[in-house]
Amino acid sequence: MGWNDGATIVGIGETKLGMRPGWSAVELQAEAVMAAVADAGLGLDDVDALFNLGPYSRPTQMFAMTLAQYLGIHPMMQASVDAGGTWSAMIQVANCVSAVQNGQCEVAVCTFGESVATGRVVGGRGWTTTAELPEFEFPFGLFGAVIPYAMLAARHMAEFGTTEEGFGAIAIATRLHASRNENAFRRTPFTMEEYLASRMISTPIRLLDCSTMIDGAGAIVVTTAERARDLDKVGVEVLGLSSHMSHRDVGQFTSFDDLQVRPIRDQAFGQAGVTIDDIDLAEIHDAFTISTLLYLEELGFCPRGQGGAYALEGNLDLGARCPVNTHGGLLSQGHVAGMLHVTEAVRQVRGDGGERQVDGAEVAMVAGGGGIFGVNAVMVLGRAR
Repeated sequence: MGWNDGATIVGIGETKLGMRPGWSAVELQAEAVMAAVADAGLGLDDVDALFNLGPYSRPTQMFAMTLAQYLGIHPMMQASVDAGGTWSAMIQVANCVSAVQNGQCEVAVCTFGESVATGRVVGGRGWTTTAELPEFEFPFGLFGAVIPYAMLAARHMAEFGTTEEGFGAIAIATRLHASRNENAFRRTPFTMEEYLASRMISTPIRLLDCSTMIDGAGAIVVTTAERARDLDKVGVEVLGLSSHMSHRDVGQFTSFDDLQVRPIRDQAFGQAGVTIDDIDLAEIHDAFTISTLLYLEELGFCPRGQGGAYALEGNLDLGARCPVNTHGGLLSQGHVAGMLHVTEAVRQVRGDGGERQVDGAEVAMVAGGGGIFGVNAVMVLGRAR
C-alpha cells in the first residue's frame, strides 16, 4: 500500500497565535482540533484516533490521553509522539494515515501547540535543551538552541563563504510572506539595513535570524478516501515521506554530508513519482535562518554554499518558481514546531491561500527535522485524485 492509497487529509485548524496568558497547552490543542474537525465538516464524535505532542515548555506524560479526556472523546487509538521538531508533525500525520489505511480508525486527528511564550515553568529547564548528556556540552557553553545553531551557521560561513546578507535575505522574504498572513504574529516587513542593525544573539545569529516564540497550536484531520469524497473539501494526500537520524547531540555532528538530506529527498520523491521541478512550493523548517539556508542547498534547490545567493535573488518569494514558507514560518508566523508548515502546505494545495496563494499549486513539500539537524525528513503532499 502506497502513501497515497486510502487516506486523505480533509481538515486543518490553527488557533490565533500570539501572547495568550492563562491558556494551557491542552486548551490550545483542543481549540486547534475543534477548528480542524469543523473545517473538515465533521464533529468531535467522529474522531476515533488522536496523536499529539505534549508541551516542551511544561513537560507532561500521556498528553494524548489528557487531550482526549478534555475533548470528551474516546478514541480507539491515541499516542503522544515526540520525534523532534518539524519531523514530529510529519510523523504524526504519518501515524494518522497509517491508522486510517490499516482500518484501525476512520477519522484520525493530530495536533501540537503550547503556551511557550507565557506558560513556561519559572526556574525550570527552559523550552529545550541541546543534550541529554549535558556534562559533555554544558560546561563548554553549548546549551539551549541559539548557540548550537550559531555554531553550525559559523561553520557554514567558514566552509562556503556564506554572508550575513544571505541569512538576512531569508529573514526578509519570510517576513514578507507573514505580512500577507492574518494569523502571523510578526507581520511588519523590514529592510536589509534593519536586519543588519538587529542585535547579535550568538554570532553570527542576530535577533531577526531567530524564530518567534508564541502561544498557539495547529491540527490536521485524516479520513478514508471514501469518506473524504462525501465531504465538501478539496482532499490532500501524502504522496511520499522519508527521514533519517544522524545524531541526538550537536557535539556528535561531524559534517553536512552526515545529514543525508538528498537520499531521503530522493526516496520521498520516488514514492510520490515527482522531481524537484514538480514541487510548486516548499515549507521548510526555519527555527533559525541557517535552517532554511541549509535545507535549500541540501534539498537541491541550489548548490552548497549558494543558499544565501539563492535567497538574495528572490527565489523564496511569491511569483518565484517555488516559493518558500508562504505562511511566514517559525521566523515570523510563530514557532509551533512544524505543525503549521503542514497546515500551510495543505492550505496551498487546496487553493485556500488567499493573498499568499501560489498560482496553480498542486504539489507541496514539507522539509525539516528536529534537534540540531539531528533528524531530517521530507514529505510530499498533493491534491487528491
